[in-house]
Amino acid sequence: MSAAQTLHFHLPPWHIDRIRAGKGGILNRVVETVEARGWTAVLQAETETAALPVAEGYHLVLNRPVIGANTLTLRRCLRDPFWRIEATNDRWDWQIARKPFRPGQVTGSCGAFMANWRGRIFGDLPLSPQGHVLIPLQGKLLEHRHFQSMSPIGMIRATLAAEPDRPLIASLHPKETYSEDELAALAALIADEPRLTLATRPTPDLLAGCDYVVTQNSSTALAGYFAEKPAVLFGRIDFHHIAGSVPDLGVDAAFARALGPAPAFARYLFWYFKRNSIIAWADDVQDRIADSLRMQGWPI
Repeated sequence: MSAAQTLHFHLPPWHIDRIRAGKGGILNRVVETVEARGWTAVLQAETETAALPVAEGYHLVLNRPVIGANTLTLRRCLRDPFWRIEATNDRWDWQIARKPFRPGQVTGSCGAFMANWRGRIFGDLPLSPQGHVLIPLQGKLLEHRHFQSMSPIGMIRATLAAEPDRPLIASLHPKETYSEDELAALAALIADEPRLTLATRPTPDLLAGCDYVVTQNSSTALAGYFAEKPAVLFGRIDFHHIAGSVPDLGVDAAFARALGPAPAFARYLFWYFKRNSIIAWADDVQDRIADSLRMQGWPI
């Protein structure tokens, strides 16, 4: 086996079982792609805490930080079947984050694509604005991390100042564990600000009815684009192009952009998903996987 033509695919054991059963979706497509081009794919079981095994050849992980040389990560974009292969798991440093979006150059069935996925995401929910701003929170509410313009609590305070009229509804992330200090800080802010409340309805319902979204970089904002919901982003991310980006513009200009003329939502979504991702079910999936690997310098 040539190390120069070996892909070590590091996956949880249950994913390996699905690949071997032919039910791994994009994972099977990756294996098929490298094998069709003369490479050997080695499926290597990982655990949640295991470090990447040291071996020659090339390595691919699934939605994990990249460790070591010749290693890339495979990560989903919002939902299946859209994926990317990148040199980092940090979406704000993905190649598309630096790529300019030029609406006039995007052609194709943009409206039909948007309408189809709008139905999948929102179903029969009414999408008319109901006057509130949705603030989907993520983790570490009191920390100002390197990809953020300020902490999440600071973001809420800045939004209260920039948006003087609409009620603000903050939602907690269902997979996050919040500390007592975080919850106390949020509760104190809610007690001081009558316009700020904590969500009591499911996030999709609130997203469908909001006027716009404010978040650090939650994918809820990306889902909101399908319902033509503008977004203000306080953190860096790969889908910033049509949002009001606080890291790029500052707070006032970011809100002004989000509340100004509507961007080309349909063209952007078509460009982001159809033109700049690997589509697991597409006829050209192998070509897109191979192209992604070559763009990262792999000799395939």
